[in-house]
Amino acid sequence: MHESEHSYKGFKVRLVMPDGVMPDGVNSGGHFGRVQISGPDQSVGVRFTPDWTQPPKTAEEAEAWLFAYAAGVIDCELAGGLGMDLRNE
Repeated sequence: MHESEHSYKGFKVRLVMPDGVMPDGVNSGGHFGRVQISGPDQSVGVRFTPDWTQPPKTAEEAEAWLFAYAAGVIDCELAGGLGMDLRNE
C-alpha cells in the first residue's frame, strides 16, 4: 500500500492507494483508494472510499482527485454545509 499524508487548513488528509498502481479491474462504480480526514487533535475523523463514475487513468490522477475531493469536504464542513462537524464530533 502506498500512503501519503497531507495537511489542509489544519486537517490531516491521508490517502491510501494500493501500491500506487492502477488495478486492471477498476471499472465505473468500482472502488479504488481510500481517504481519511482527521481533525487537528486527531480525536475526530471521517473515512471514505469513492465509487468512481469514470475510473482514473493513472494512480497519480486518482491521488490528485482524492485529495481535491477531501479538500472540498473540508471546505464545505468549515462553511457549515455538511453537518459532519469535523471539529467537534
